[in-house]
Amino acid sequence: MTLLVQTPESWHEVSALGGPVVDPMIIRCGELFLRGSAGAANQGAAWDLLDKNMHALSTFFDHLVLEERIPVFNYADSWDADQNFAHRMFEQVNQEEEVLVDVRVGWQPYTEVKTCAMEELKKLYSAGSAGVPVRQAMDILGELTASGYAWYPQLDGLVLADENEQRLAAFILGGLIFGAYAQITGADHLMQPKRSRLFLALSLKQDASRNAEDFLFSKLAELSGRPTTEIPYTPTFFPMLLSTSDGPGELFKKAMKLRKSGEVKDYRAWLHETLLDFKRNGRIAVERYREVDKIADAIRSRMAGIPFPKVEIKTTVADVTGGKLPGVGLDLTAPAKAVWGWVIERLPSKRHRKLLTRAIIADREYLDLGIRIATVWGGQGLPE
Repeated sequence: MTLLVQTPESWHEVSALGGPVVDPMIIRCGELFLRGSAGAANQGAAWDLLDKNMHALSTFFDHLVLEERIPVFNYADSWDADQNFAHRMFEQVNQEEEVLVDVRVGWQPYTEVKTCAMEELKKLYSAGSAGVPVRQAMDILGELTASGYAWYPQLDGLVLADENEQRLAAFILGGLIFGAYAQITGADHLMQPKRSRLFLALSLKQDASRNAEDFLFSKLAELSGRPTTEIPYTPTFFPMLLSTSDGPGELFKKAMKLRKSGEVKDYRAWLHETLLDFKRNGRIAVERYREVDKIADAIRSRMAGIPFPKVEIKTTVADVTGGKLPGVGLDLTAPAKAVWGWVIERLPSKRHRKLLTRAIIADREYLDLGIRIATVWGGQGLPE
């Protein structure tokens, strides 16, 4: 299915999909990973992109599992303009079930959105420069080149002498345009971490509707060992999928199987109801916090060393910031693992509690997730 946005009414069709507006860099990371290392034109450049965007990669697979359908806006414009939607990995992704929906925004509605975005961009460049530190700017531009990023919207009426500043401004403009798509459709805007941090540094406001998840999962964030100062924490299924997969193709099949499972359907409904209540009423019901507390208690039971004697403090490599945080490494004997299975099954009712507990423990166990990602990426990818 292809949705063409030609009139204001067309946006309602996109909104009805229900999925978030996803940063094209997140989609790109998912596409490169699914091809496997053997399918990369330049393995070194492709791995460098994946290594620097592990959070974006996990976001891709988490939303593949959780969302009914995800709109993909004019993707070919961002990368290889000669390849349309069907000629990429998306045809394979949608083989069993259409998850990624090709959305093409026509010239007129695109121009209207871009005009508004340009007004914001011109305010930012009123002094002739956005004030982005040179190192950060060069890091972003280098990554765009390595990834094959090709979408640099024209800077109508904005004249910048430096070519790098022009490319950076176009990158910022692209983020503003996608943010406008999210506002029009009433969807979340999932930005690549680098773009998100850049927008934060430049005080470019974006939709903050995901604050509910920040509140809801704060206790689980403490147990995950992940940094949360710049990127809000949400439980991820990606480490759990990585732990039992030998290649991107196998991981994809398990992700699609997981999305159809009863426990994911329970979690999807539970999370939707929670976020909808927050959006409409500005609250999170007490019973929701209590459920998260029970999950946190189950995780603490495993990390407490009873009945798991081999627990040692190690260091977790923070895949987003590059810093190091204290973590817990676990070496479980077979009897201990059996008891742990019993602990999970004791979680009161509702399958999504067990799912989140397993996911967070899998996330916690990886000392350096990048090593496992590289190993799996080296396996069999999806067939072309």
